[in-house]
Amino acid sequence: MTANSNYSVRKGRSNRGRRSNHPSKDMDRLFLEANRAWDIGELDRAFRLFMQAATMGDASSQLDLGYFYDKGLYVRKNKKMAIRWYRKAYAQGHPGGANNIATVYRELGDTRRMLWWFRRAAAMGDPDVLLDLGKRYEAGLAVPKDVAKAKRCYRGVFQSRFASKDDRAEARDRLANLKE
Repeated sequence: MTANSNYSVRKGRSNRGRRSNHPSKDMDRLFLEANRAWDIGELDRAFRLFMQAATMGDASSQLDLGYFYDKGLYVRKNKKMAIRWYRKAYAQGHPGGANNIATVYRELGDTRRMLWWFRRAAAMGDPDVLLDLGKRYEAGLAVPKDVAKAKRCYRGVFQSRFASKDDRAEARDRLANLKE
């Protein structure tokens, strides 16, 4: 079972459409240029531009830079550096940072840390993590089975400003099929 966050499951871009709250036009420009470079396969240029914006404090660029380290895009795979950049994004309020840290710990087989970070992302309103945790509580996967907590997670999807139409539909269907 995996979380399927729009910005952090690492099947693709880490944060498409998500921008930090920083007003800096330079950071926005760097972020957009980095994504264009990434889209056309210029990973070296994308990495440098993400690094510039991340160093300036752009949370979305910090998340993408962590992704580069996490997956070994252009740079040698380095989970410690990935977590470092994910933490910076998390510290600025980006739920993708917590989600990605949880996913790293899941890949490393550290269930306790994975759950701790997934709960942080859920508390920040990450709808995909809410769905993931709901499924875990519903089935008793790595957590005690708890239908009431599963329902709270699924309801949280409806309150998340990041929830997609598909997220909401899945949460609705799961709620409808749950029995106490």
